[in-house]
Order: sequence, then structure tokens, then C-alpha cells
Amino acid sequence: MNKLKPQYSKLSDNELLIMVYFESSDYTSEAIEVAKLILNERGLNHPSSEILQQVKNSQIQTKELRERDEDIFGDKKLKQVIKKRDYYFIGKWLFGGTIGYGIYSALFGIKEIALKRPLWPAWMLFLIEIVFTIAIFGIIPVIFFCIYSLKLSPKQRKEKGLTLLMPKYVLFIYGISLLLFAVLVILPRL
Repeated sequence: MNKLKPQYSKLSDNELLIMVYFESSDYTSEAIEVAKLILNERGLNHPSSEILQQVKNSQIQTKELRERDEDIFGDKKLKQVIKKRDYYFIGKWLFGGTIGYGIYSALFGIKEIALKRPLWPAWMLFLIEIVFTIAIFGIIPVIFFCIYSLKLSPKQRKEKGLTLLMPKYVLFIYGISLLLFAVLVILPRL
């Protein structure tokens, strides 16, 4: 309780009222008690219905402002993401970029590879190029997902749908890419 009081004393009246009256299920009972104690010290132990309505309206306006700060894909703007160090967002876009780069390198690099190794059909070389690119460069977004996931509790990871510290689709795509890379490159050399 002593640890929370200095931290919660820095919060505004509105933030404390939201915590106690509107989002109490998101906090521990100890945190709620500390917030109530601080509100009591500030003379807001029994706020009127008008004050609570103003706080609720303020909360709604804040949520609307956050929604306006989203780009066309429904994600946060890049500046905010970097400022807030939102590793989940960065990892998601890096993984998409990795897949995009794999397709790009397969489209423009397939001619050289096909000339050197005519035994394999071009479509197979195309897929292998994409898989190998994901296997090699996919570690970068995976690191961002792991950093993000380690900051969350197991319950929060489950709510976000994270499996082994990353989204399921990343685990599936990256896992298959690594497996194929190991089977086609590493195992033959052993």
C-alpha cells in the first residue's frame, strides 16, 4: 500500500474517480483502497452524480481522441508507436515487411536462381525463396514480439491471443519457415 500511494498521488482527480467508479474491475482491491484514500484526502470521498457524469464524459472524449489518432489500418500512428515503444505494433509491421520482402526477392531473384539450378521448377524456387527469407529475417519481428510479451502477465498474453510469446499466425508461419529451412539447408549438411 505504501508503494502505491506516491504513485497514485500523482494522478488527477478524474483518473482516480475513473479508477474507483468506472474501471474498478481492472485494478486490485489494494489499488482501489489507495485510490479511495487519496480521493478522501482530496475531499472527493462522496462525489456528486454531476461530477461522476463529467468524469464519464471526459473518459468518453479521451477514448474518442485516441481513436482519431489511429491510421487507416486501425493502428496507431507510427510516431506514437515509436514514442510509446509499442513493440507489438512494430513487430506486426516488421513481420509483414519480412513477408513482403520475401515475395519481392522471389519475384526479382528467381531468374538468376532458375538459371543456376534448372532441376527445380520455378514455382518451387519461388516458394523456397519466400520461406528462406522469412526464416532468416523473421527473427527480427519475433524479437519485438518477445520483448512485448515478456512485459505482459500470462492472463494478458492469453487475452491478446499470444502463443509462445507471439501471435499464433506468426508462430505458424515462422515455425514452418524455420522447419523447412532446417530440412532443406541444415540437415543435408550434417
